[in-house]
Amino acid sequence: MALKGVDAWLGRLNASELPVLGGVINDLSKLTDSDQTHVNQLSDLILKDSNLTSQLLRVANSIHYNPGGTRINTVTRAIVQVGFEGVKNICISLMLVDQLLSAHPRERLLHVMALAFHAALQAKCIAPANNSEHSEQVFIAALLLHVGEMAIWSKGESQADELDQQMLLGVSEHEACEQVLGTQFRSLTRALVQSWHLSPILDASFRGGAKDPLSRAVQLGDALSRASEFGWDSKTAKNTIEEVAKFRRISVDQAREDAIRTAELAGEVIALFGLGSAHAETETAHAQHGIVVGIPDNKQQMAMLKKLSAAVRQGQDFSGIFQMVAQGLYLGVAFARVAIVLRLQDQLIAKFCAGRLEKVWRKQFLLNARDVHFFSEALNYTEAQLFDETRLAKCQHLFTEPVAKLIGQVPCLVAPVVMNNRTGGVFYADNDGEAITAEQQESFELFVHQAQILLQSASLQIRPRK
Repeated sequence: MALKGVDAWLGRLNASELPVLGGVINDLSKLTDSDQTHVNQLSDLILKDSNLTSQLLRVANSIHYNPGGTRINTVTRAIVQVGFEGVKNICISLMLVDQLLSAHPRERLLHVMALAFHAALQAKCIAPANNSEHSEQVFIAALLLHVGEMAIWSKGESQADELDQQMLLGVSEHEACEQVLGTQFRSLTRALVQSWHLSPILDASFRGGAKDPLSRAVQLGDALSRASEFGWDSKTAKNTIEEVAKFRRISVDQAREDAIRTAELAGEVIALFGLGSAHAETETAHAQHGIVVGIPDNKQQMAMLKKLSAAVRQGQDFSGIFQMVAQGLYLGVAFARVAIVLRLQDQLIAKFCAGRLEKVWRKQFLLNARDVHFFSEALNYTEAQLFDETRLAKCQHLFTEPVAKLIGQVPCLVAPVVMNNRTGGVFYADNDGEAITAEQQESFELFVHQAQILLQSASLQIRPRK
């Protein structure tokens, strides 16, 4: 029976292994002073778990925590070398990864956990520097700010699969959560925070525009992490950096420099705690779906075309159909990045995307259709076109700054989106810099051709009768 509502989900999650994580975090949080009594208590708590002990020593001996290279062989030595609060944070981070990651974690779980580690490091950098204990508390609060979402992607089983599918079809996160879970990620996080008696800093961080400087640092760290997905030159990132600069009372240039440096550090820390780099994260997702970029899966293509055909017969709206086409090109034809760019009046928008940069393109892909550039020219094509290195070199002028920021200048395939005998957009696919294979080109042309037939059929069904 499907679970609905925050109370039902809280009960399910508290019946899993997750309360162990909450209990350990609570126990560690009570050890607030680095006097010898608490050092001994921290050491004893860690030594109860042999796996945690070995993982702590591995992380403590990394160049990030031990740049001097002096060998750390005991928990006590780790506390001396890394610091009391630093060891607590390592333990909580390790426990979070251990409790949430299975042998085959979902792509969305890897993504939200990577964002959480990035947010934690940004928040720690932003926090007032006059108290090291507070900066470590800010780290943990930012790390757990989206623990409800992490818990769903980790322990949500079939409902998490359904939620994932809804979001892939273009349903908003808010609407999909309400339909499938009967609650929102944020509500579940707050319930877990209260149930596990976690940090008051974390609880206060849920209030918009928090006045407490520690909670505000958590909010800004989280905002920076998410803004970075759009690129540091994006409007979202620039606005967030300005807020950080104002909060820290430093120049915007200094805030930007610190944010970028911290983001680079986050990549190292994410790998250190077993989540891999952002690229490895995406490759893991490809592996989960059985995708090898550049090698099409004919069975997957046929399966997606059958689903498309069924969706059209059942009267599925265009949003659902377009997202299924994007997924078909991603999963079946094995492209790294896919977008369906539609013309809406004088704008070109990539609302339906799949693969790498999916979220970024959905939110940031916006071009003027009247300007001369790669995508406005693509509206004039009557059939699929391959842009290999040779052809790209001949049309560099079409890769204007806005286009280059979105897609770069890489080998790709494009084809017109035709509805009611009018070109209304462009199918776009690439391998994120790698060459397009001959098999991919053939599969792209066949898949797009079949998709066009189904889109035409759908448009005839939807067209109002006279």
